[in-house]
Amino acid sequence: MANTSPDVPRRSLLLHALKGAISATVLVIFYPVVWFLRPRTVTTSGALEVVAPFRLNQLATTPSNPFDFAGKPCLVVLTPEGAQRLAAGQTPGPDEVRAFNAVCTHVDCTVKYRPGTGDIFCNCHEGVYDLNGHNISGPPPRPLETYRVTLRGERGQEEIVVSRQT
Repeated sequence: MANTSPDVPRRSLLLHALKGAISATVLVIFYPVVWFLRPRTVTTSGALEVVAPFRLNQLATTPSNPFDFAGKPCLVVLTPEGAQRLAAGQTPGPDEVRAFNAVCTHVDCTVKYRPGTGDIFCNCHEGVYDLNGHNISGPPPRPLETYRVTLRGERGQEEIVVSRQT
């Protein structure tokens, strides 16, 4: 009597299931790593114009910087030259108040301005940007998105109006 083994299809089925489980495990392990290492897509904010929740004379000491700009954090920076002008009672020049999308271009971390070193810093992976938004150190793959800044109102109490670059 011939011995027909029903184990062959079962063995084949178990082998395919084991291969599938190993593939799923590898995918579960490496997907977050790949997602973490890939650069973010470029973001643009939806708002055309937003008035910052603080005035120019409050910029250096404001706790609400960055603030919400159409659902994304917006960082307003007063350059060291602008800070000197403001301390001397003068109005900073148009290029001495700058605004950026405050989301790091490497991962979705929020960047902060460091007045002591005069740069913009991401705590997550020690990415550093200059005051033009260009990435100068660390893993960020591209510059921060810049926004246009307009000062309006009475001298010393100017509103900071941030709008998208067109």
